[in-house]
Amino acid sequence: MELLPGDRENLAIQTRGGPEKHEVTGWVLISPLSKEDAGEYECHASNAKGEATASAKIHVVESLHEVAPTKGREC
Repeated sequence: MELLPGDRENLAIQTRGGPEKHEVTGWVLISPLSKEDAGEYECHASNAKGEATASAKIHVVESLHEVAPTKGREC
């Protein structure tokens, strides 16, 4: 069964105008984050000009030691 944003107490969807005129910016807040929140999240948008889809993956770690440093940065 797929859950909707309103079905989860730790998930909030936010939107606001901008950054450009006639644009809307949206984001998801997951708080508190837990291992159960790991996975792929998708955003679907549509209007008279067309449709767009984007996705992102969340990997939850217990500590920063589980994250590999990126080139040029040290943890």
